[in-house]
Amino acid sequence: MLNSHRTAAALLASALAALAIAAPGAADHGVQLRLDEDEQALGRPDAPLTMVEFTDYQCPYCRRFQLETFPRLKRVWVDTGKLRFIVRDLPLEIHSSAQPAAVAAHCAAEQGKFWPMHAALLAADADLSPEGLRRQARALGLDLQRFESCRVAGKYIAAIGRNAMQARELGFDGTPAFVIGKAQNGVLRGQTVEGALPYENFDAALRQALTSH
Repeated sequence: MLNSHRTAAALLASALAALAIAAPGAADHGVQLRLDEDEQALGRPDAPLTMVEFTDYQCPYCRRFQLETFPRLKRVWVDTGKLRFIVRDLPLEIHSSAQPAAVAAHCAAEQGKFWPMHAALLAADADLSPEGLRRQARALGLDLQRFESCRVAGKYIAAIGRNAMQARELGFDGTPAFVIGKAQNGVLRGQTVEGALPYENFDAALRQALTSH
């Protein structure tokens, strides 16, 4: 009888562990992601932790993360030197304006305005139409002719496609999606987190990553 109780307890423990792993938004299995030297990044290059967000500018959940979670994440982790935050593209096929908006963000980066454009494109009232993108570029003081030449040429479509391919290789099929961990020799090793989760979830994942080996 004792052995049967132990077997039942072991099976229950295994089942609970499986449920914990499969929980939506929870940290996933360990992954590796190669980083580039010219990443769109905030925070110290030598920060102990790195976080990569795969985003879609037409995704309402990405906008929720930007509005509700990112400001506190930046204040508590990025601005204090503990986290390097990187943005990569994952325009979903169901969002026709996502890829053109991603191109616009890269074109703004040529003029040193990636982050202001990134924030503007994820604003609740963002207009991602061609005219809306031009209007936003004008508001940011960009050289409009240079911006438009870059945007219309689709200069960064290949780079955006590579980002999206990397995301799919990690198993991401929705946005926002994240990799959180430690970077060394140009490789980020960490865990995946998916969804526009509350700040507390990211804070817990970052604290766990900070103490991991």
